[in-house]
Parts: sequence; C-alpha cells; structure tokens
Amino acid sequence: MRGLAVAAAFGAWVLAGVPGAAQQVEVDRTLQRVYGTAIMASDVREARVLKLVGDAAANDEAALTVLENRLLMLHEVSRATPVEPGRDAIAARRKAWAATWPPGTDLAGLMARVGTSDQGLDGWFRDDLLIAAYLDQRFGAQADAARATRIGEWITEMRKRAKMKVSGSV
Repeated sequence: MRGLAVAAAFGAWVLAGVPGAAQQVEVDRTLQRVYGTAIMASDVREARVLKLVGDAAANDEAALTVLENRLLMLHEVSRATPVEPGRDAIAARRKAWAATWPPGTDLAGLMARVGTSDQGLDGWFRDDLLIAAYLDQRFGAQADAARATRIGEWITEMRKRAKMKVSGSV
C-alpha cells in the first residue's frame, strides 16, 4: 500500500515537471440543447467542413444558429404528418450537394475527417427534404421575399417559445 502512495507521488512529481502535462484537451462539448437534442462542437465543425449549413455559416456562431434553427424546424415537422422522402430523392439531394464541390474533392476523406458516415449524411439530406416539403406546405412553394420574411418570423417565434436567443438569429 505504501508503495502505491510513493509511486503516485513520484508520478505526480514527474508530471508536474512536464510542460503541458496538466493541460486538459477538450474532445467535444455541448454548445446548445434544442428540445433535448444536444448540438456539440463537433456538429458545428462537421456542418461547416462538409458545407451543410450553406454560406450563412461564415463562423462557428452562425453555424450554431443554423443548426439550432434546423432542430426547431425538425421539431415542428415531427408534429405534422411528414411524407418520408424516397431513396431517389435523397440520392438526388446528395448528388446535388456533391456537385457543389470542385472536381477531385475527396468527399469520403472529408467525411472520415469529421466522423460522418454515408448513413449520417443521407439522414441529413432526408431532413433537408422534410424541412423543404414542410416549408412549401406551410408557406407556399413560390420562393419570394414575402415567403422568406414569413419563414424568418416563424423561426423567431419558435426561438422565443424555446427560450433561445432571438436577435441576429434568423
């Protein structure tokens, strides 16, 4: 027993002399919860690296807001009776995403770097399609400034109901 105490003391003494040995490395952390679903720092990184949040996410804070709004919308979609998009629609959405990258981009390598599987990416595109169908049903399919304003007001109201920061959130 005394030997363990001496070994522990020696180990602490050795580590104290090693620069950076006492530093902790953050692996991941929860940035926000939306209706019980955690948004992790790795989710923000994944969405930005894979360009899943569009040009609106110029930084991590903007990407987090996009992810928050996405979860709020998915919560609303789940309360309706969504029509599941077919495999062909998901594959077409994925193909459209892949076409936004320069030729020769190692998409599989990017996905591996951020820990995304093919199933995870297809799930993202499935949710994209569910949200798009819901927005078309609720706000009309014609994209115009009035529709964008109504969607922005709707998102602001959802953020208020969820007790989330509203200013600059839409």
